[in-house]
Amino acid sequence: MAAEAFRGGGTSLRRHILFLGILALLSACALGQSTPRFDAFGGYSYLHSDPGNGLSRANASGWGASLNWNFNRRLGLKADLSGSYCCGGQREHNFLFGPQVSFRGGRTNFFVHGLGGVSHGNPSGVSGNVAAWALGGGLDWKFTPHSRLALRLVQADYLGTQYANATQNTFRLTTGLVFSFGGKK
Repeated sequence: MAAEAFRGGGTSLRRHILFLGILALLSACALGQSTPRFDAFGGYSYLHSDPGNGLSRANASGWGASLNWNFNRRLGLKADLSGSYCCGGQREHNFLFGPQVSFRGGRTNFFVHGLGGVSHGNPSGVSGNVAAWALGGGLDWKFTPHSRLALRLVQADYLGTQYANATQNTFRLTTGLVFSFGGKK
């Protein structure tokens, strides 16, 4: 088959070289794609809590929202808000902020973040504000390569809080829609 590529004056070989050249040019253009100034997210959140202080484990449903301000293609500052509700009126609202590092492709955005802030809730029947932190990441998938709308396939976080002088080890899964807007960098 390789010998056939060299026959006929090399037209088949020239086509392959032309194809590879165009592919390389398009790949270079993809690397140079601009980054939106903001990524806004809204969607569903599932929370699995293990209080670690003799209380029973709980599963909660709720909402999640975030706004990421992209300084450049890789680094952004994220504000992450969420609310979870379960088990006879128990609720927890988290207000977290911190850096996010993104690895952007043509239709995908893989990201990791480290966030800190405040949690307000009543997990043991007593309302209070405590320190909270989250470590995690996720994957967004654009509907088309140049689309401003994407699906957050998953965001998974370890969420730690300090209610009742004990660390609650919580796992949070979030999914929903991401809308990118603002001037591009």
